[in-house]
Amino acid sequence: MLAVVLQPGNQIALREVPEPRIQGPDEILIQVTTAAICGSDLHAKQGLTPGLKPGVIMGHEFVGRVVEVGQAVIRFRPGDRVAAPASVWCGCCPSCRRGQVQYCERGGIWGGGEIFGSGLQGAQTALVRAPFADACLCAIPDEVPDEQAVFVGDVLSTGYHAARQGNIRTGDVVAVLGCGPIGLAAVISAGLFGPRRVLALDALDNRLELARAYGAVPLDVRQGDASELIRQATNGLGADVVIEAIGNPNTFLQCLRAVRRGGTVSVVGIFPSKVEFPLGRMSAYGLNLSMGLGALKHMDRLMALLASGSLDLSPLVTHVFGLEQALEAYELFEDHKDQCLKVLLKP
Repeated sequence: MLAVVLQPGNQIALREVPEPRIQGPDEILIQVTTAAICGSDLHAKQGLTPGLKPGVIMGHEFVGRVVEVGQAVIRFRPGDRVAAPASVWCGCCPSCRRGQVQYCERGGIWGGGEIFGSGLQGAQTALVRAPFADACLCAIPDEVPDEQAVFVGDVLSTGYHAARQGNIRTGDVVAVLGCGPIGLAAVISAGLFGPRRVLALDALDNRLELARAYGAVPLDVRQGDASELIRQATNGLGADVVIEAIGNPNTFLQCLRAVRRGGTVSVVGIFPSKVEFPLGRMSAYGLNLSMGLGALKHMDRLMALLASGSLDLSPLVTHVFGLEQALEAYELFEDHKDQCLKVLLKP
């Protein structure tokens, strides 16, 4: 079968790879119907993911149909449509029992390296073996198309987690730095918690306009420092909650300068380089810092919001390619060509 495979020298290529087979009773085999390219895939392509070895199949965002189930699987049968989380979890280890499924001791991200890996291949291909099926896969209702369901396993769940761990309260001012797919999902999710205003910061016009369409106040960082723009918009007080959705050391420092005293900075960006913490300022101002991998345990409730029509993520999809066009899709996504936001691949 055809797959997007990491090559020596941090290149990617389309290669024929063996089809996976079920290896345990709790597993299912999924025919991928839609996959997506994530910013983390670019980190892998650029050699910024530790321990990622040539030969791994790329991708961790996908949906599909069940083609085979292990003998212990209860929730799914062949033909069911399912959404997979970006990272699988067992449901039994201490982290899972605490509800922190993103830190499962037996889980890991599809196609991850030494930090995020679990031995799983990625999803930018035709067939994927999925362990712990009953624990972590999400059924897709008939009324939710692939083009929206594919966001539930990573983009929407991570954006929702960013808002939730920020402890947004009714009437708060929330600022989101970065209006890529994760940032826009954070903008959308922040609105579910009753803020007075959501500020959305980016340097690309199409992203700022989409943030406006989702109810945020767009702030163009080409017009000044992000922290100063947020201070100006809050009469010098700073935002109650600031969400870092980029994974950039400079942006992180801007978040610390933009939040009010006693406020919260919520970090969901993945940082490929070191970050310096100004602990003196953080302690003196009583800043709260929440960070970590996105909690993906809310997939069912987020899928329900899509099914009800309460959320519409279709504007995030700007380009769709066949899997055989994946190299062209990666180039477009990496270079932000043609106002690209989210790129989907159809095996």
